[in-house]
Amino acid sequence: MIKFCGNCKVGAETHEIYPGACPFYEKAPDRHCANHRLLPYKPIDGRMVYIASAMRGDIEGNLKKAAAYCRAAAEAGTVPIAPHLYFSAYLNDRIPEDRAAGMAMGLHILRRCDELWVFGTPTEGMKEEIKQAKESGLPTLYISEDTVNRILGTAALTAALV
Repeated sequence: MIKFCGNCKVGAETHEIYPGACPFYEKAPDRHCANHRLLPYKPIDGRMVYIASAMRGDIEGNLKKAAAYCRAAAEAGTVPIAPHLYFSAYLNDRIPEDRAAGMAMGLHILRRCDELWVFGTPTEGMKEEIKQAKESGLPTLYISEDTVNRILGTAALTAALV
């Protein structure tokens, strides 16, 4: 029997309400949302999770958020992959050719990941990542705004303590 994730309080019924992935899913060792397909993998290998989050606009602030999302994903037992974190070291998102190259390389990496986790409202680039994941049959998890805010609040508290 599938136990509910603890966020939406309806478990298997979320399949009707949220086709695809339940936006309230939160990883827990002994339970999962009915919509989150558990993948067969060896625990020592870890699941590679592609982190989709905003880049444009406040680039510096958005990169800090991406780092916080990666930390949360790693703490959940996954191997987080956020290409925009390291592509930004040598590509300039404000230069169209650099942005196109970064998006193409990111989509290439996405095809090799086990899941896509979407943080925040999807931007133009994130929508391309979601489209690629859907075409590839990759499980996509939409992280709720409440969870995003908790992650960012924890990251801010940690930074203040350092």
